[in-house]
Amino acid sequence: MTADNHQRQDDMVCLPRTEFESLLEQAACRGARKALKEVGLADEKAANDIRTLRDLAGSIKTMQRTFLQTIVRWITIGLLALLVAGVAAKIGPFTPK
Repeated sequence: MTADNHQRQDDMVCLPRTEFESLLEQAACRGARKALKEVGLADEKAANDIRTLRDLAGSIKTMQRTFLQTIVRWITIGLLALLVAGVAAKIGPFTPK
């Protein structure tokens, strides 16, 4: 065994699977708390803030859908108005006899 291999084995830690999984879970929880704290969602009002953001996102989606529906209605009404005006100009009282 070389000195390099011996050094690598000294750096290794052996743990039972349950302890390893427990350490992983603790590290994940700590990381999640740290991430939430960094974005300002670590206090008691965080759940309410998330609900508010979800409501806002839903409202924006509804607004976009409504806007598109309104534009389509206006275009449809405009085209129908042009069609009616064209028919009225052809057969209406404005045509000379």
